[in-house]
Amino acid sequence: MKRTLIYMGYLLMAAGTVATSCSDDETATLSSSIYPGNVEMIIPAEAQCLIYTDKELETNVLPLIKGETVQLGCAITPDNATYKDVMWTSSNERVATVDADGLLKAVSGDDTGFSIVQVAPDVSYSGSGIASSLRVIVVNELIPATSIEITSSADEVYAGETLQFSFSLQPADVTYRTVKWSSSNEQIATVDNNGVVTGVENGENHAKVTIIATALDGSMVVGRKEITVNKKISPTDVTIDQGYSVDNEYMCAIAEKILKLNYTTIPEDCTKSLIEWSSSDETVATVDGGIVKFNQNGVFGNVTITATCPETGNSSSIKLHLAEGLIRELFHDKDNYGWYNAKQEGNKTETSHVWSYGKVTVTTYTQDIGKKKQRADFRCWNPKTWLHAGNYPIFAIRMDDLKDMEGVTARNITLDAVGTCDGADFKGGLNGNNNQWFHDYKCSDGSHVFIYDLSQQKWATGGILPATSTAEFTTLQFKYADIAPLDHQVDYNVYWVQTFKTIADLQKYIESEGLTYEIIK
Repeated sequence: MKRTLIYMGYLLMAAGTVATSCSDDETATLSSSIYPGNVEMIIPAEAQCLIYTDKELETNVLPLIKGETVQLGCAITPDNATYKDVMWTSSNERVATVDADGLLKAVSGDDTGFSIVQVAPDVSYSGSGIASSLRVIVVNELIPATSIEITSSADEVYAGETLQFSFSLQPADVTYRTVKWSSSNEQIATVDNNGVVTGVENGENHAKVTIIATALDGSMVVGRKEITVNKKISPTDVTIDQGYSVDNEYMCAIAEKILKLNYTTIPEDCTKSLIEWSSSDETVATVDGGIVKFNQNGVFGNVTITATCPETGNSSSIKLHLAEGLIRELFHDKDNYGWYNAKQEGNKTETSHVWSYGKVTVTTYTQDIGKKKQRADFRCWNPKTWLHAGNYPIFAIRMDDLKDMEGVTARNITLDAVGTCDGADFKGGLNGNNNQWFHDYKCSDGSHVFIYDLSQQKWATGGILPATSTAEFTTLQFKYADIAPLDHQVDYNVYWVQTFKTIADLQKYIESEGLTYEIIK
């Protein structure tokens, strides 16, 4: 450990009192000691720009090349602290050393470890816990960047607003893991050291600018991305499309979580973010930027969503209805679906699924090698599902039936659940185990619609659901087992899971998909 002596006479001052010759009526003069409250390591700009954050360790890291030196400094507060002696230490001098004046030297990259370089008040005050530190890693030779890819969450930004950019470097073990950000035209957009781009008012409605990230290793490798900076144009009028309105008999499903409203504005290319959105009942749904977010607490009913142009006061509203018991999983949103495989495994295999628009494809796992059986249950992963046997009694799933595969002679499908309604428990298989659906429709594309009736079929525990109350289920799944004889994994598709008010509504929906069907059972 090394010490920097800032003030001489340190130990004498620590005594706190000074003895003097005085008469009986004279008072001794007491000196007051002011201790450091904080010490901050000062890193020069040329090294500061190389520091990156290790997200796993949540710490800053300075990469250095063997033989490099960096002159560090420190600042102690308050400025009038009595004691300003500090100590510089390195936790691993095989990696890096630091001398009494804060000169940091990269020693070797042979050791795969690191060094924690620290500056703290002198050992006489070490118990304070006050210190400033930096993690240092050393490599023997520079590994330069070969490519930089920069991305952002959007391709445009409004003047006066910001857009966060990010970057990735290749190769993965590149030495310097930060970049220098720049803008091709700072009269259109600026960018700070953290990749935050700010649009600048420039007189154009839609101005193009290129954001550039440059490697700091001298390789001159760059990444570029062009964005558009839009002028803020106030909306004077807004009209919400009424396609999702309850007045047009559209019902919203709570498990869909969000609904993106369609709307038009005058002028068409106005700044949409200036529109003010509001909800008449935020316990049912909230709204932001035209995206309605449904509550997940089981609160149902009507909610009116309003969009207002602040400059003119012109507004438009839509009345939505969040329906009790409605399930609608159509697999139309890759980032927002709740039904997929139950994540089972066995005999060195496991289930999996792949989303594609309008379906998920599930891969089975090996249930029983000796008996040549496959299995892959299909489950609702939403924390809760609300069913209502009075409002939406018809529960249906459209999927492939693996029994249609050549050579497959058996499979068992069971709608299984755990839930409560009016204080009573409802769980187990609906109408018993194994293939107890109410109807089986085979569609013209080869898929099947397995249909259950919550108003007539009983759960193993609890019986038939009450027709006047909403039931809350924490587990809801189709057990899809005993697919035999099969000695290898196979795939099946699920196209949707929905509830309907009547069988006639279900039939109408199948026909709306351009399908015909025959009733197997």
